[in-house]
Amino acid sequence: AAERTVFYFPGCGSERLYSDVGKASIYLLLMARCRVVMPPPLLCCGFPSGVNAKARMHDRKVLSDTIVFSQIRGMLSHLTFDALAVSCGTCREALHAMGAHEIFECPLVDVSELAVERGAPVPASGRWLYLRPCHDSLEGRGPALLTRRGATAEAVPHCCSEAGTLALSRPDIAYKMLARKASALFDQDEREQPAPLVTNCPSCLQ
Repeated sequence: AAERTVFYFPGCGSERLYSDVGKASIYLLLMARCRVVMPPPLLCCGFPSGVNAKARMHDRKVLSDTIVFSQIRGMLSHLTFDALAVSCGTCREALHAMGAHEIFECPLVDVSELAVERGAPVPASGRWLYLRPCHDSLEGRGPALLTRRGATAEAVPHCCSEAGTLALSRPDIAYKMLARKASALFDQDEREQPAPLVTNCPSCLQ
């Protein structure tokens, strides 16, 4: 039986680019005995349009999302939401800016951290490489989260170069950033045995 209610917003990265991230997030929440409520499919947080200076498109998207969230909250007014969960750092920033957590009257949290804290079985052991995203939904708590699960977390320096839409707008800069990131990864793997590489950002997976 469900012990709490969570609104999960997958965003474009966890729904369209890497749907396995969205599926895994839902699985973890269910394993943590959460009732999972989700928005209609293909709902974007509006962050990409905002950072690309498409102000009118961004404002329309924010207004549309706010209306959808308010309608969901109204339809489910008999439920108390314990958290608004995300699996993407840019979605976290966008939803916080539009006040989505205030609509649902609950904290805005990373889905993996919420699931682990609520008892979802997430095995981790040995040495792990952790790529902290520039837009970090865990706000720097990723290594500590892995350590609590029994792993040794080793940070990998530098940006992955995807950076949302940077790879599309400036591929010349992005390629140099990617080469620097790859060099850092190879250096760490050469010093020790290869290790799993984990992150909490769909763009970094890209």
